[in-house]
Amino acid sequence: MPIFLIGFMGVGKTTVGKEIGLLKGLPVIDMDHFIEEKEGRAIKDIFREDGEGFFRTIETQVLMELKKKEAVITTGGGIIERKENRDILSESGEVFHLYCSFEELWERLEGDSERPLVQKNSSDQLRNLYNRRLPLYRNASNSEIDTTGKSIEETLNELMRLIES
Repeated sequence: MPIFLIGFMGVGKTTVGKEIGLLKGLPVIDMDHFIEEKEGRAIKDIFREDGEGFFRTIETQVLMELKKKEAVITTGGGIIERKENRDILSESGEVFHLYCSFEELWERLEGDSERPLVQKNSSDQLRNLYNRRLPLYRNASNSEIDTTGKSIEETLNELMRLIES
């Protein structure tokens, strides 16, 4: 059964996921990287060339492909945009929602040229997206971890306690 890490971009899913994989002896699959390899181009190029809708369709296909893997799977921040994806997550494994305050998130993301949604949105627009997605993450997850002001090690320890309980 997979361990899914969900949450808004920049909360630490990829970083924490790599560490959980090492501790649990599981492969780690970053869905965004998986999609980039499958498509042969960067996420930002997929968004620019084919649009967000096309990307979300690929994301759902990849989620279906990965849902039975015994692995730590870190998802893209928008995975919960489709109800179908939320249902797949809920039915397929343990789902942990990582989150932090928007203020800390903005500090982490500001100026990130690799994230299409950061490039094209202001702080206020991202805050609106964050606020809209937050209940979707909460409804799709089994447990939540607030990463605000926490080190990677603190977040990792909290997540390991939840996984092992």
